[in-house]
Amino acid sequence: MANLAGKKAFVTGGSRGIGAAIVRRLAAEGADIAFTYARSAEKAGQVAGAVEAEGRRAMAIQADNRDPESVRAAIEKAAKTFGGLDILVNSAGIYEEASIEELTLEDFEPPRVCRRPFLLSHAAMAGSSSMA
Repeated sequence: MANLAGKKAFVTGGSRGIGAAIVRRLAAEGADIAFTYARSAEKAGQVAGAVEAEGRRAMAIQADNRDPESVRAAIEKAAKTFGGLDILVNSAGIYEEASIEELTLEDFEPPRVCRRPFLLSHAAMAGSSSMA
């Protein structure tokens, strides 16, 4: 990975799993990081602490990645705080919490699954002139 000093990144789903690993790696490479989390403010705080331990700025934003307005607000908050964004990582996994008996095929239809990265990318481009 190239040196990311001075770059500002936005990562969805950055408080756990692969998303948290991405946040930590970007910070280790020198980027300031804003990331979303869904439910665990405690886990998000731990990841933000790891970013700050690297000497980078961290911003954990609670956001519902299923809600376009929530995503737009998170992007706008990060871009305003950091003075723009340079990197976008669509890492949040969204799934329906239900038993297999309760789920239907429609829960996995492409419009529901594929539109989220588009919405996030669109909001990031609109909210940050440095990504254009």
